[in-house]
Amino acid sequence: MLLSDGDLRKELDAGRLVLDPWDPAMLQPSSVDVRLDRYFRVFQNSRYTHIDPREQQDELTTPVEPEGDEPFVLHPGEFVLGSTFECVTLPDDLAGRLEGKALAVDTPIPTPRGWRTMGDLQLGDEVFGIDGAPCVVVAATEVMFGRPCYELLFSDGQTITADAAHRWVTITKNARKHGKGPTLVTTEKIAATLRARDEVNHHVALAQPVQYPEQDLPIDPYVLGVWLGDGTSKAAEITCGRGDEQVLDEIRAAGYAVWGSGGERAFRIGGLSHGWVKRSRDASGRFAADGSLSSVLRAMGLLGNKHVPEPYLRASVGQRLALLQGLMDSDGHVDVAGRCEFANTRECLADAVLDLAAGLGLRPVKRKKRVLFRGIEQGVAYQVKFTPWLPVFRLARKSARLKTGRNHRHRGILDAQQVSSRPVRCIQVSAPDGIFLAGRTYIPTHNSSLGRLGLLTHSTAGFIDPGFTGHITLELSNVANLPITLWPGMKIGQLCLFRLSSPAERPYGSTGVGSRYQGQRGPTPSRAHLNFHRADTRR
Repeated sequence: MLLSDGDLRKELDAGRLVLDPWDPAMLQPSSVDVRLDRYFRVFQNSRYTHIDPREQQDELTTPVEPEGDEPFVLHPGEFVLGSTFECVTLPDDLAGRLEGKALAVDTPIPTPRGWRTMGDLQLGDEVFGIDGAPCVVVAATEVMFGRPCYELLFSDGQTITADAAHRWVTITKNARKHGKGPTLVTTEKIAATLRARDEVNHHVALAQPVQYPEQDLPIDPYVLGVWLGDGTSKAAEITCGRGDEQVLDEIRAAGYAVWGSGGERAFRIGGLSHGWVKRSRDASGRFAADGSLSSVLRAMGLLGNKHVPEPYLRASVGQRLALLQGLMDSDGHVDVAGRCEFANTRECLADAVLDLAAGLGLRPVKRKKRVLFRGIEQGVAYQVKFTPWLPVFRLARKSARLKTGRNHRHRGILDAQQVSSRPVRCIQVSAPDGIFLAGRTYIPTHNSSLGRLGLLTHSTAGFIDPGFTGHITLELSNVANLPITLWPGMKIGQLCLFRLSSPAERPYGSTGVGSRYQGQRGPTPSRAHLNFHRADTRR
């Protein structure tokens, strides 16, 4: 069980938990801030041909202490050992963890090559920044367990699980009122300040349209959108309402032949030509494949199976907007206030509109509703609503109602509930502001402020065992392109404490436990060689 600030204060007051020196200002809602000491150990890679954990290699690292009030400079690509300024002592029923900030490993992450999960990302992979441009994963932690986690619910209905120390850029109600900008807050801070006088307090800015690469698409995206919305499922035909002949003109402008197919408002769409072409039959008597729209729809598996193929959802901004315009011209609606809606009985099409709208920098919300006709329920339809800031229609009668200049380009955080711990992971990206997009609706997020500078901090121990006393040795890595100055006394991490189910029978420091780092002072090099015995292990 993660200790709250009240429980941490009780343990500190009772002297069971000790941080020396202690500053009450370091106490957080569910953790204690720790600071960086002035002592470091720098690796001397030229002194050994390789690192052998079995051997005592005393000259592998050299102690370094900056003079006076000077900082320690950590150069790009450099890895050093540091330590906490505080000496930490834990009782026999508390364990600790000092770690970076992280998202659940199953969090979906949009990338230029399609959706991945947080746990799948590797160094060198590309994700998207808040400006919609691709950026590179320059560092990543291992999967971490036992972290306190919260599930955030956003106003578009999406949820993301993050650990308590993960950070977000939000603008609060008070900041909006006084014309101030966004600030950096942790997940647990959001949970503690969720409401402001019964109103949503924290808002996260919407991202710019994500820049997927241009795709070689077999069907014009606008034409495909119109057919998916108003087309006959088993034929290259659409229904066009009176007054909406502009849709037919747009299809012709894309290079397709269009002619009436016998119904009052039914129209056939041909191939990429300006005239009707008679189709041939194969030896079995069936129509042979040609350049007609019907043949292409069949080859793509869309006839009798309407859906948006994946390449269309990962196409360029212009291609995706054209697809959304086709879907909205055929099956969309806009009210007098400029609010847009797409409704369809096929959930996969509603999901595609949700993906397209979110990826274009909008804030879509999906709902399920009953379809009634003369008071009789006909089934279920899936509805996607959003208020756009860009032209999501080509039809003049619909686009005339759009009000693209007065939109609130943020999403609110409606709830933040603490949930059971889940495996989490942290990445560092090359974007200057450190922000990357996460979740199915492209929500901006990032890690700690130090992480944004390219500094990755990790404790050398997964957990700090009950009974441990000493300074905590830290692994410090610079993944930025510029040197980072590390100042003595700067906040370097957060220490979370967990209560054990029962006191440890042999806490750290007990005889026989092998407590090699008990009482360590300053950054302590590896003592892994003490794990090895000289017994012959050959078979």
